[in-house]
Amino acid sequence: MGHILVREVFVFHFMKIDPDSREPDNLKKIIRKRIQKKRDKLSECARFTRSTSIADRLMGLGCYKDSKEILAYYPFRSEIDTTIIIRRALKQQKKVILPRFNGKDLDLYYIKDLSNDLRCGSFDIMEPIPSECTPASYKDTDIVLVPGVSFDRDLNRLGYGGGFYDKLLEKLPAYLLRIALAFDLQIVDNIPVMEHDLKVDIIITEKEIIASHNKTNPIKEITDTKGS
Repeated sequence: MGHILVREVFVFHFMKIDPDSREPDNLKKIIRKRIQKKRDKLSECARFTRSTSIADRLMGLGCYKDSKEILAYYPFRSEIDTTIIIRRALKQQKKVILPRFNGKDLDLYYIKDLSNDLRCGSFDIMEPIPSECTPASYKDTDIVLVPGVSFDRDLNRLGYGGGFYDKLLEKLPAYLLRIALAFDLQIVDNIPVMEHDLKVDIIITEKEIIASHNKTNPIKEITDTKGS
């Protein structure tokens, strides 16, 4: 897994695939397809167990404990089950914000109940019901949970290709912590990046926490990138 890109280069060589396929956009497509296929193979039991471990790691961080508002996201297909985090956060009296796709960008809303405040929306993702939820702003949140298909140890992120979260991340104040949640199988050696691609500040998997120490808002409890 750790040498995914090296292996892909060998595939290009021996299969004599068009060199243009090595361009960043094409490499991104290859990684997306490969990682999503691996992630989709996880059993429901494995997904739940690993998601719970990731939730536990997140909630052990001081930045989470100190937070009052969290911008989260509802899980898409075989992503980490973020409903574990959302339910716990609501029980802890934290305010939870979820996005809703308006056809162009993401609108944000406070939710209070996963059962009553959401309905199936764009891309078959559960979204806040505008008539039931209060509009929110990223300016009011303390931490942002970021989805993605794949990540690397330099904190680069590979999304689904729509650019919706890229637009949101661009708007966020520099001090806001961008926390990516992913299974260990989603971590690769190198994500092809372009000038407009944005990094996250922390990546949490079921095995470890990978963090930046250059943030304005320091993560004091993280001293290395090894999981406990």
